[in-house]
Amino acid sequence: MINKFTKIKNFIPVYFKAMRNKETPKLAKILGLGAIAYAIIPADIINDVIPAIGILDDAIVLPFLIYVTSKMIPDSIMQKEKVEYIEENK
Repeated sequence: MINKFTKIKNFIPVYFKAMRNKETPKLAKILGLGAIAYAIIPADIINDVIPAIGILDDAIVLPFLIYVTSKMIPDSIMQKEKVEYIEENK
């Protein structure tokens, strides 16, 4: 379980570095911005007034958008950014 949290903790900065890379596809960048906007803007697909379901949509939609955009980024870019991140944080 701790290993998963470590992977996620390391993935987030690599993901954002890859999103700023010039070679990252524009569609991935647009969807990435959409994911950030979805997290920040209070409008939801399912209103949070319905307690469990309203929060559940946030817990599903945001990771899904991040997953989809990360798969759109070429592996070479993700690998390059991962190596740079590791070098910066030695």
